[in-house]
Amino acid sequence: MTTTAETTDVTYPLSTDINIVFSAYEDRLIVNAERPRHGAVHMLLTRRMTMIVLHQLLTKLPELTGLDQTPAEYWQEVLQMAHQKAMQAKRDTDKAAEGAAGPQAGEAEGAADAAADAAPQAAIYLATELIIKLDDKQLILAFKGLPMPKAMTQASAHEPVFAMPLSPDHVHQLIELLIKKAQDAQWHLPLDLPWLESPAPQTTTLGVLLH
Repeated sequence: MTTTAETTDVTYPLSTDINIVFSAYEDRLIVNAERPRHGAVHMLLTRRMTMIVLHQLLTKLPELTGLDQTPAEYWQEVLQMAHQKAMQAKRDTDKAAEGAAGPQAGEAEGAADAAADAAPQAAIYLATELIIKLDDKQLILAFKGLPMPKAMTQASAHEPVFAMPLSPDHVHQLIELLIKKAQDAQWHLPLDLPWLESPAPQTTTLGVLLH
């Protein structure tokens, strides 16, 4: 897989490994993304931007999964089954990854911490624009943002941050993850998703399934 993605004539670093946390200090969701050959990045999502991302994911999901060809009265049932399948795949993969780590997990974690200390500091952006498009059987999300803290005091151009390809399962997993993090933030997003079960406790990484 290449390390860039072309979206509307703009080249974006490609990321297939992210995790999301909530920062109470910033009142933002922070998307931590790895970008091969472009370095790690921290992208801040406001409540408004989180709503935009969720809205776009939910709008594109029927077309991505072929649901738009299904009678509307069956949508809720089909979405619920697809969502449950996607989340079970996530749990199975996480469990397999934990088992594979074995007794070396502690050493690997220590080595990763040492490498992180030695690595250049990750860039920080405030997400300002989302471009989303269907590409065959996956959804491409591409973000632009303002470099921080520079943009707080100087006029700055909106820069490509990263693009992320998502399979239908990944879209379901990202929807659940964003909703869970928004609940942690007590943002009370105005979403009505009767097919979505209450998010169960889960890890905050999508990297295992985004390769």
